[in-house]
Parts: sequence; structure tokens; C-alpha cells
Amino acid sequence: MFKKSFMAMMALFLVLFVTGCGGGNKDNAQKAAADKPEFSADQAVLGYAEMYAFGVTEHEKEAGLTEADLQKYGNKIIGETTEAFAEFPLSEDNVATMVGNYVGTLSQAMEMKAEVVKDDPEHPVVKLSAKTLNQKGAEEVAANNEDLLALGTAMGTLQAQGLSLDEMKANEEFQKSAMEVLKKFVSAFPMNPEASIEVTCDKVKGADGKFYWAPQDKAALETFVQPK
Repeated sequence: MFKKSFMAMMALFLVLFVTGCGGGNKDNAQKAAADKPEFSADQAVLGYAEMYAFGVTEHEKEAGLTEADLQKYGNKIIGETTEAFAEFPLSEDNVATMVGNYVGTLSQAMEMKAEVVKDDPEHPVVKLSAKTLNQKGAEEVAANNEDLLALGTAMGTLQAQGLSLDEMKANEEFQKSAMEVLKKFVSAFPMNPEASIEVTCDKVKGADGKFYWAPQDKAALETFVQPK
């Protein structure tokens, strides 16, 4: 009698144990699948790196970046670039064109690329490689660029002749000459040799409730892509 009761209890225990474990494993698997980011870590890192470098990125979806994120860095980087070109008597359209030219030229010159070097399910590591703008070299180019110096001389001559800055902005001939000089100047920016940084990522929940990969040390990534 005892033996039968004991065996019955053991059978019931095993049924409950197996059922409980099976349900837990299923729930855990479903949760892990729901928490897994849709996009790869390398694409997310590219999104952050481009945002830090240019104020814009084509990988905002993969990184889960919001309009607020892009506006924050866009206002800073695009705003500062706009102010720099607005120092010249360019029309508003030409200032916008030069900003786009600068961002496009720099993005090509930096040659950013990313690859996953550690495919960890919780903390993948991405190697980001890029060339950065040589700040000192760019300053030397600006100080010694004959076309740029000639543009400054032309501006002074026109002002001496009584032409205002607003009139220069409306002068098609001056605008054409200025744009040619500035585009050539931007294309001559010197770049530092390619370097790389390993970026460890965390899983984060985006504003849309979905999960994305994001750099653990955002400040280090931001510093890496800046001119130096």
C-alpha cells in the first residue's frame, strides 16, 4: 500500500515538475525572442556614429533613434556648420547647399564601416573604423588656401566699391565664384589615417517599446568620430 502511494506521489510530482519546467522554458524563450533587437548591432553603432559626426544618419531606424535625438545633434552640428558658412556673404540657399556639400564630402572621406567582432546575445561588440578630419591640417589649409584668400580680397574690394553684404548675396557672379571656391576648399580637407574603436553594446528599449542595441559608452564613440 505504501509503495503504491509513494509511486503515485512520485508520478504526480514528476508530472507537475515537467509541466512547470516546460512552461517556464517556453515563456523564457518567448520573452527572449520578444527582447531580441530586430536590427544588428553594427547597424545601430553606425547610426550613433553618423549622428555624432554629422548630425544626421541613414541608420536612425536600426539604432532606434528618435526625432529628439536627431534634433539635438542636428541643431548642434548642422547649426554650427551653418553659422560657419554664413560668415561668408552667401544666399540662404547657397548656405544650405554648402552645409549639404560639407556633410556629404566628410561622410565619404571618413569611410565609416562597422563589423560585429563578438556576437554576444546580451553584449555584442562592434568594431567601428573611420578616418577623422585632421583639425590642425584643416586650419593650415584654410590659412594658406590661395583661392580662399582671393575670395576674402574680392569681398573687401566689393565693399570698398560700396557693395553691401546683402547685395553680394544677391549678386549671381559673386555667388558663383564663392561657391566654387568653398566647394574646392571643403574637398581639400585633410583626413587622419584610419583608426578603430571597439564598441560594447547594451540592449535598450526604444521610445516605440521595441528593443535596440546601443553603445555602452556613448561619450567615447562621440569623441572618436570628432575632428582631431
